[in-house]
Amino acid sequence: APMRVRGVLALRPARPRWLLIPEQAQQLDTLARQIAIAVERVHYVEVAQQAVVDIESERLRNALLGALSHDVRTPLTALIALAESLRTLPPALAGEQAQAVQAIVAQARALNALVSNLLDMARLESGVAGGAVNLRRDWQSVEEVVGAALRAAAPALGTHEVQARIPPDLPLVEFDAVLIERVLVNLLENAARYGAPPIVVAARALPQALEISVRDHGPGLPATWRGRAQGLFEKFTRGEAESATPGVGLGLAICKAIVQAHGGEIVAGDAEAD
Repeated sequence: APMRVRGVLALRPARPRWLLIPEQAQQLDTLARQIAIAVERVHYVEVAQQAVVDIESERLRNALLGALSHDVRTPLTALIALAESLRTLPPALAGEQAQAVQAIVAQARALNALVSNLLDMARLESGVAGGAVNLRRDWQSVEEVVGAALRAAAPALGTHEVQARIPPDLPLVEFDAVLIERVLVNLLENAARYGAPPIVVAARALPQALEISVRDHGPGLPATWRGRAQGLFEKFTRGEAESATPGVGLGLAICKAIVQAHGGEIVAGDAEAD
């Protein structure tokens, strides 16, 4: 066909000698080309139909994102603010009432984080697929971004010991500071949830790249994931499907989308013993 070979046509002529006649061979060649063109047209009709479906899916996704952003996140923000204001009302809440307020704040924050992850994943995945992720690249200090991530992840880290091993002579690196901070926050929160202290954030300059690692001293990867750890970065994938720890398996998928948008690679594995 005009674009590429579409198949092989096999003939079993009743009179093979006719194939030696130039006009017969030319007619068969013409028929074969017409068949190939017809097959190619059918193929591109299917491609066009799929493109229409993709466009409509994208429109629906954008509409859902808009609805979620306004109709879910706004009430959640108000709920968090109201719950936190209860702590300052006189007389001070005590006992079970104080615990109830803390539980409301914690659950509202968890739900807000879940909605944010869903929105971010949809936007990032759409951008990666279309090659249009808007990265605000600038020359950044790795030490400052790590510090900002540690502050943002402080509620999840709690009393966990965290060590930052950032060389003082590390050069400035060009990346989107907000998105890379999000990657580090997600990794730190995962380390706090599933690992054990101390949590170590380290960085080093390689000849062609910057390597940042987040390590905890927990039990390591579940046995079922050893040898196929990259699967943990797929959407809605969790290390232990029935884990009591809340989550839907989007944190690492967001990390992967952000790192890939920067042209990098993210991996997971068991660390060697100190």
